[in-house]
Amino acid sequence: MTYQQPPAAPKRAPFAIRLALAIWVVAEAAAFFGLAYLIGIGYTLMIFIGTSFLGVALVQYVGAKSFRAARDYLNSGGDPSRELPNGYALAGAVCLIVPGFVTDLIGLLLLFPPTRLVFRGLGRWIAARTPTMRFGGADVIDGEVIDERDAAPSDPDAPVKYDKNGPRSIDQGP
Repeated sequence: MTYQQPPAAPKRAPFAIRLALAIWVVAEAAAFFGLAYLIGIGYTLMIFIGTSFLGVALVQYVGAKSFRAARDYLNSGGDPSRELPNGYALAGAVCLIVPGFVTDLIGLLLLFPPTRLVFRGLGRWIAARTPTMRFGGADVIDGEVIDERDAAPSDPDAPVKYDKNGPRSIDQGP
């Protein structure tokens, strides 16, 4: 009989993240119940659902606009490591889809260009303090891709033709 060790317990999120999540949930609940108290539950639910539909429509519009702007930016030689044009507007549209009035307020603020400056500064501050992540444990090995037909010609004695890309087999196969 072999003894198996129990699986390790998952790591907990840092305290700051757990605290921020708890504050966000309490703020969303307070905003929902406060608005329901002021205007009634029916109107509150209509606004709740309406902002989600508005967010879906805006994601389609702003997403297409952002994709075109990013494509034009990159085709004109822009640096891909810089922030995407309209990225904050797209994030605002996504925030409108997420249920909750606090995230709706943040989403509306992200949609308007004058208030995006606050979030742009916050985003740069967070990016500057975020540690660089490395995915995978393998080292990168430089090399080149070789086509199978070039690596193993059907006839080893076949003559090799040279062009600007290097040696190529005369027999290119099917």
